[in-house]
Amino acid sequence: MKIRAQILAFLLIFTSLSYSVHAAEKNSNKAQMEVRVMEMQQRTQEIKAMDLKHLSATERSELRHELKGMKAEAKQMAPYIYISAGALILIIILILILL
Repeated sequence: MKIRAQILAFLLIFTSLSYSVHAAEKNSNKAQMEVRVMEMQQRTQEIKAMDLKHLSATERSELRHELKGMKAEAKQMAPYIYISAGALILIIILILILL
């Protein structure tokens, strides 16, 4: 019985941790986002098709930074859901109990 109480206290502590949900901005329009994604894909294909041997080191560095910036922008457009460790443990325990 003592172990059950400890497990219950453990689960209550970890489930009390909060989780956050990252959603898209209200002002962003879905059609505008799709257009921007297509532009980024087209630019990425153009960069991949380039012959980088003829570029200087600074130009290659600028292209690298441009690609990293587009990757970061694409990550911001995608919605993410963050779940706390306690909630994840609780979900796993519930799945194990139900199976």
